[in-house]
Amino acid sequence: MKQIKKIASIILAAVMVMAMTIPAFAADNNSYTITVDLNKNDKGIHTYEAYQLFKGDLKIESDGKKVLSNIEWGNNVTDVSALLQALKSNDKLKKDGTNLFEKCSTASDVAEVVAKFSNTDSNNSGMLDDFADVVETYLGKKAAGTTTTTTTDETATINVIGAGYYLVKDKDESLTANDTAYTRFLLQVVGNANVVVKSEVPSGDKKVYVVDATGTTHQAGDANYATIGSHVSYEITSKVPNYTDYDYYYFIMNDTLSNGLTFDGAESVEVKVGEGDTQTTLTQGTDYYVYTENVGGNTFRLAFANIMNYQIGSKIVVTYSATVNNQALTGNTGNPNTWNLTYSNKPDETYTGKSENGRPGLPNEEETNVFGKTPDEKTLTYLTKLDITKYANEVDLEDLEKNLLAGAEFTLTGTSYQVILKAVEYYEASDKGTYYLLKDGTYTETAPTGTDYVEIGVGTATTTKGYIKDENGDYVVPENVSDYDGATLYKLVKGTAEDYLDVNTKYEKKTKDETTLVPVNVSMEMTTGADGKIAFERLGAGTYTLTETVTPEGFNTIEPIEFTISFVAPDKVTDGTEKCTWSIDWKDATNNEGIFAANVINKSGSTLPSTGGIGTTIFYIIGGILVVGAAILLITKKRMSSEA
Repeated sequence: MKQIKKIASIILAAVMVMAMTIPAFAADNNSYTITVDLNKNDKGIHTYEAYQLFKGDLKIESDGKKVLSNIEWGNNVTDVSALLQALKSNDKLKKDGTNLFEKCSTASDVAEVVAKFSNTDSNNSGMLDDFADVVETYLGKKAAGTTTTTTTDETATINVIGAGYYLVKDKDESLTANDTAYTRFLLQVVGNANVVVKSEVPSGDKKVYVVDATGTTHQAGDANYATIGSHVSYEITSKVPNYTDYDYYYFIMNDTLSNGLTFDGAESVEVKVGEGDTQTTLTQGTDYYVYTENVGGNTFRLAFANIMNYQIGSKIVVTYSATVNNQALTGNTGNPNTWNLTYSNKPDETYTGKSENGRPGLPNEEETNVFGKTPDEKTLTYLTKLDITKYANEVDLEDLEKNLLAGAEFTLTGTSYQVILKAVEYYEASDKGTYYLLKDGTYTETAPTGTDYVEIGVGTATTTKGYIKDENGDYVVPENVSDYDGATLYKLVKGTAEDYLDVNTKYEKKTKDETTLVPVNVSMEMTTGADGKIAFERLGAGTYTLTETVTPEGFNTIEPIEFTISFVAPDKVTDGTEKCTWSIDWKDATNNEGIFAANVINKSGSTLPSTGGIGTTIFYIIGGILVVGAAILLITKKRMSSEA
């Protein structure tokens, strides 16, 4: 009996010793922290989630490397069989035609394959990202840990229980802001760990070409000035976005011009990618498309056919232009141009790159919830105005309606500047010209017509404009201005001439082979009405001369008035409400919110007294003598008749 107990004791001791040699798989209930370094350019509020894919024993080696052993499926894996099948059937997870997970049956097998994959970051993609795309579907709905950021956070912290291999991602459908993007999936072995989000929010900078104070150079700025009928030229700079892990990346520029600016059309658009010797001019209709119809309230949309054809980070420069029309605002308030960028922001979505109606680069309707949009970039274009009131002899400050003078014709001439883009048509005043400038800012080759002419006085040696009658009784503009002197002067007041800014100035259509600065020759003709008023609308900065070309009869013509209008742009344009500063060196002009006004006075001609005449007495004497002589002659004739 004692022998049996002794043997039993030895066996029990041996069992205990053996038990001590078996590895323990006790659950790791320690708390760990995953710190997510955020993208500073991303202004969205994110909800990040962590899912445990593998769990096991964690060892941190002397060099800081984290090793996971005794690997099992993590607590968030919901369907191991389906996950294994998905890995084995994925074409992206093949090497030399063989699926890398073909022989895997356990978590440890899968982890052994994944351990051979290279790390990826925000600028590159690989099989590790393809693996994450597959497993994300099989990680259940309840995350191991979650956190929500604010717009000012630089990092986000997720607390999880248990070491393991975790997938971190944005919560599905959690982003609502425009200026944001979902991160690509992040994989990390956790003890305490840091990961960097793999997302990018594109951006762009919108500028307008500005003429400097000397009128000799131009550069890009937030605001500029212009005059009616002139071009306003724009420049957008951006860069090729990080399209890593996207099947297709939408990159769409949206531009909205205000009512006072007319888009010069798709032909004015030019797109270049790269810098220096590597810069390439893209082909419209092949590399990118400009859409002006069905563009959702925009003036136009520029869509790249495939932005993924270009190197990530390459510079993009887009230029285009618009023309100032007669709806442009004047004064200190600018005419805005608004630009923003629509971009793909969800890398785990599949995009087609072509909308259902066949417009390349634009999305299908069901894809509209997987886009981000950058904040609006605005530029402002300003114009000013000069109001003239004509008075006879003086301004009665107590009765401003008194002494108003009608029928005075003025011509305002001067030079402003505009920046002309490559291949954009523009118009320059020229004797060889065949075009006329209309009041709406457009040009026409149709000459002004009209049949009613109004007499406005008599021409003088200084008259240069207007109509006279020729020997046939037709109204003509004489070839020699000397023909005006002494001739009855007429003005065309009806017909299509009312639609013209100046019926006498012709313009020549030109183009430029490169972006350049050209003058805008301003010529406007106006005649005061019964209210004595005229208005020279939508002027830019420049040097001008106001000339009275027809003066009402009985008044003296004023001397030409020369003046300069100057412009100072706001330092920066953000919301489009910024004011500019206009000034004028005409001392008698007033400035009301960037609109100038001046009174111009015509003095009457004078009836002058004379000296050195013989006076009236002699006329009385001579008259008396004639009367007496006539009486004597009459009496003499009667006597002679009686004697006879």
